[in-house]
Amino acid sequence: MTTPLGTNTPRQDSYWAPLNIWNQLAPRSYNRFVLCFEIANDRHAIATSHLESCAAKLGEHRPVLNSLLKANTPIARIKTIGQPKIPVQVYDINKTFGKTYTQLKEARFPGSAFVAPIFEVPGGDIAHALILRIYIIDGGLLLGIHLHHSLGDGKAVDDIISWLSAESRKDLYDGRLAILPSPFPENDYPPDVIEDEQLLNPEYIRQRFPERTVLKSSVSQNEESIGNIFVFKVATLNTIRNRMHQVENVELPSTSVILIALLWAHVVKARMHTGKARHRGEHSRLFTLVDVRKRVFNVDEADCYFGNAVESALATLSTADLLKICERQTPDADPEILAKLLEPTCRSVQASIRKVDANFVRERHMVFSRLPDPQKLALDYFPDDARCFMLNSWRYVGLNAGQKWSFPGAPGVEYPDAIRRAGGEWNLPAAVLLPARPGSEELEVLITIGVSAMELLLKDEGLMGLVAGVLG
Repeated sequence: MTTPLGTNTPRQDSYWAPLNIWNQLAPRSYNRFVLCFEIANDRHAIATSHLESCAAKLGEHRPVLNSLLKANTPIARIKTIGQPKIPVQVYDINKTFGKTYTQLKEARFPGSAFVAPIFEVPGGDIAHALILRIYIIDGGLLLGIHLHHSLGDGKAVDDIISWLSAESRKDLYDGRLAILPSPFPENDYPPDVIEDEQLLNPEYIRQRFPERTVLKSSVSQNEESIGNIFVFKVATLNTIRNRMHQVENVELPSTSVILIALLWAHVVKARMHTGKARHRGEHSRLFTLVDVRKRVFNVDEADCYFGNAVESALATLSTADLLKICERQTPDADPEILAKLLEPTCRSVQASIRKVDANFVRERHMVFSRLPDPQKLALDYFPDDARCFMLNSWRYVGLNAGQKWSFPGAPGVEYPDAIRRAGGEWNLPAAVLLPARPGSEELEVLITIGVSAMELLLKDEGLMGLVAGVLG
């Protein structure tokens, strides 16, 4: 395979260089982050001009974000030299959006407000690495930061938020060049480790990498999806956590793990009871997406690395055991009882995440780097399988120290009021922990499932007894 961009080879200005293997495996579409700011109507023009200027400066300091990508080929490629500036697209949707910023804020930025055709970001055979979108509404501005997923994941978007917000404040930021190569040089593997005929052999993949499958055709689901944001009090989750027992050499589950275990059980229950999704086997599986930067890089490299660096942790439990959480949980269940119900599932989730260490990542990277068509290798997760659940976390994206913004005419330097996922339609069944400010007393989770399953989930007294609110 041709040496990926970022390794020590002579720069070829006119060459479309292949992206590293983590990037090859990523979805060939755009990330969909929207940041919400309250901006007076008479400040829209100057705020827009300010952001356009910030984008131009960002492209100067981070030229990789000016790149063009060939994404609709088996091997995705990037061209970084002599490319156009980061496009900034401005949409005045004041008359069509249907809500003022004040109304949006009073409703706490419900997920449904950000699902509409105007929020779709199409790709194409040749795609911009980064697209910024500015949506103007009455009393506010919605900033879409859309990084092509083949160039970077949620952590890469977090880096862009750090850099772009610093530009907005006219502050300096880390001047080290962002790097693109993976930590495992793809030509370092012995040539005889893997036989060529094993690559993309479904049986071989299934045995070595149970969280992956060879995708032979596009997947679909039987029912239209819908999403809601479920709000949980951190204090409630901490109370449950404090009732759990310390296991030798294993930390207590985090509040995020407790929430994952809880949602896994209740979402599987809701989806199974609709009768509209298939049931595959006697076990339920949880796919938790894990950022592996700090597991395979040293600290400095992890801070500098820009790209995709995600693996999937697979937890498998008997569906009967998983659903015991729901069967024995009541709306006013004592935290001690909840802790006992959730603890085995939490330990299973913890163990699956711990398993994703440097050796785990390296073994997969060794195989993935030799795939003739990386797009055919996908997670073994299908939207019509009721016993499967997928969770991703944006909890620490975009609302951390050093990520406040400054706009001309706006009072002070502030965080966005909210960060939301947006798009032309609802995503496939999954859940995302949404960004939360440091010290936040609440956690928001966007859950997307079929319409009939969502109806059952909202009527699930065991779950709803722990929910502080639902944002439609």
